Amino acid sequence: MAGRPEIAVIGAGLAGVRLAGLLRDVATVKIFEKSRGTGGRMSTRRAEGFQFDHGAQYFTARGEAFRAFLAPFIASGTVAEWKPRLRAAPSDRQTDELRWNASRYVGVPAMNSLCKAAAGALAVAHGDAVRTLHRHADGWKLELASGEEAGPFAAVLSTAPAVQTAALLPQEMSGRAALEGARMLGCYSLMCGFVDLPDLGWDALVCDGSPLAWIAAGHSRPGRTDAAALLCQTSNAWAEENLERDQQDIQQELLSALADATGLNTDAASYVSLHRWRYAAVQTPAGRPCLFDPDLGVGAAGDWCEHGRVEAAFDSAEALAAEVKSYLARKGFR
Repeated sequence: MAGRPEIAVIGAGLAGVRLAGLLRDVATVKIFEKSRGTGGRMSTRRAEGFQFDHGAQYFTARGEAFRAFLAPFIASGTVAEWKPRLRAAPSDRQTDELRWNASRYVGVPAMNSLCKAAAGALAVAHGDAVRTLHRHADGWKLELASGEEAGPFAAVLSTAPAVQTAALLPQEMSGRAALEGARMLGCYSLMCGFVDLPDLGWDALVCDGSPLAWIAAGHSRPGRTDAAALLCQTSNAWAEENLERDQQDIQQELLSALADATGLNTDAASYVSLHRWRYAAVQTPAGRPCLFDPDLGVGAAGDWCEHGRVEAAFDSAEALAAEVKSYLARKGFR
């Protein structure tokens, strides 16, 4: 079969941009991202002079492949190690989370900087969600939220959270049981900006006995602005129990929890915002590096395939790219 295949990748988080980057030598790849920016849960919000990394807080690099991938970004300053002053609340809490035995990294100047740099010149269509897929004789076509249609594509690969991927990909795809068995948990991120904030004595606070599990001083991260920005994240268990509550009530409860944990007067915050992540952490992984159905030409990758870390998204993309390259070779594309 002559010609260059076209492939659609859904999601512009790390898994999506890495997958597209690995396939661009063998296919014309287009990424479809429903949000306005690149990065997925490696996300950053800027508002009123404040900067909040309100998704993934940091990442580690344990495998050789991921370390090699990160090396040029570390050398260029796009990725840097974060060495926060860690404390616990209550202060007598004993926790392994206060003993980091491996380097923690962040994107610079924002958490999404790594994904943006990795995307490079890749074609990314932002702000238009993929609603449905339709299979035609000449390949897959995508119906977008805007009403537009894209395609045909020789393969469609989703890197969206497991629930969203399951809703998009065909019921008859192989690996459906593993996909539907993946379970993700929610999280709330409370963002508070202060014009005048005293030195807290810590850069990251691990909380217990509270809706909050983690508080980070965003301005302590490499390359951030000096504007005092506190990012507070709930435990996944608390979020799951409160996902459908009134969001204003949630915000007020979390502001009270922040005050209790830190002693701060949260009324002094000049900026307050709440973000609800419905799919933030992996409780039950799919148990496979990736999913791919060569008969249908559809597949999926993401941190939910295995252990849920940022590095897992990278590993899953690598695995799916290898499957797709073999698939294209068998189909006779060149």
